[in-house]
Amino acid sequence: MNKLSKFFVSIFIISGMALISSCVKTEFDPVPLVTPHADLTSNTTIAALNQYYIDSIPNVDGVHFGMIDDDIIIEGVVVGTDESGNFYKQLFIEDGTAGLQIMLDQTSLYTTYRLGQRIFIKCKGLYLGEYGGNMQLGSLYDGGIGRLPGAYIKYYFFLEGLPEAVPAPVSVSIPALSATNLNMLVTIDSVSFPDAGQTFATTTATTNHNMVDKNGNIILIRTSNYANFAGSLLPYGIGSVTGILTIYNGDYQFYVRDLNDLKDFDNNPPILSEGFSTAGSLGVFTQYSVAGDQIWSQSSYNSDFFAKMSGYANSTYNANEDWLISPSMNLDLYSNEKLNFFTEMKYGTAGDGSFKLYFSTDYSSGAPTTGTWTEITGLTLSTGNYTKVQSGDVDLSAVIGTNVHIAFKY
Repeated sequence: MNKLSKFFVSIFIISGMALISSCVKTEFDPVPLVTPHADLTSNTTIAALNQYYIDSIPNVDGVHFGMIDDDIIIEGVVVGTDESGNFYKQLFIEDGTAGLQIMLDQTSLYTTYRLGQRIFIKCKGLYLGEYGGNMQLGSLYDGGIGRLPGAYIKYYFFLEGLPEAVPAPVSVSIPALSATNLNMLVTIDSVSFPDAGQTFATTTATTNHNMVDKNGNIILIRTSNYANFAGSLLPYGIGSVTGILTIYNGDYQFYVRDLNDLKDFDNNPPILSEGFSTAGSLGVFTQYSVAGDQIWSQSSYNSDFFAKMSGYANSTYNANEDWLISPSMNLDLYSNEKLNFFTEMKYGTAGDGSFKLYFSTDYSSGAPTTGTWTEITGLTLSTGNYTKVQSGDVDLSAVIGTNVHIAFKY
């Protein structure tokens, strides 16, 4: 057995040496770099193609759909791909005038159409249609707009040069978003996520989360469960988000391409956060009514959730004193604490005394009179007529103690 083992070892070594020797090459031929050239000239901008869609594509019951019959050639630079998995079999391009969503029945498109790649598109024979109101360029599928079969892509799409820098995104606020921004790379500054700490998407379905600016304006951020960052957590804090803007049935939707599209979030989990998003519940807060029959309650309007208090009932303005009290917090564990909240008011004026903010270091539970409360002044509040206003950073750094409660008093 010992001789046999040595024999196999020696043969293995000799064979290996022979194999290595046979593969050695002292000179390498350089791999030629081929730069693609389309030899085409665009004759239409993407903005003009969007207008062509409105003017020349048949309109049936308010929905445009049809084949492009004219010799239209457009060019654009790729700003969105399927690399992260948040987009499926689609590209987004821009040309400085507008953006365009392109539907192609092929996976791993990013290996050919990289970010920053300039492409020319012969549009004649392709179809224009819409999904949920968002215009798409593709092919006929089941009587509507669909993906162009992979075998035909080479007859319509042509690369020009090597990938270069991606065009700078358009910086725009949520209220200023318009149809001219659709399918383009857009940056929205000073936004936060009420669902911070949750995953971008569930494991079973594409998921929507609210993205909120400093004035309370909301836009949906939408993430596929197949995105490679679906299991990552929405960041805490305030930052800027870049992505592709689309629309579905009148609602703007925002898609980030990957986590590099999120900037400047400090990602520090809050000591306490409450979005009042559970129907019939004030979450971690407790209400206490000192006077009057009306009380704090959870409410919502469209996709906005809040705690609501009003003394108006049965066509009468009723006198009330009602408190909305936070759970206990140990602020000795932290420094430079800040409080942020939004207010909306219908009647009255900001600072008229109908709404006040307090803190206590000795309150336990029950009636507010069981604790000592200190008013926090200088608040930025709603000016009335349902104007939603952010408080800004309310400085709590001077508040110390192991049993701190915050209370909103109506």
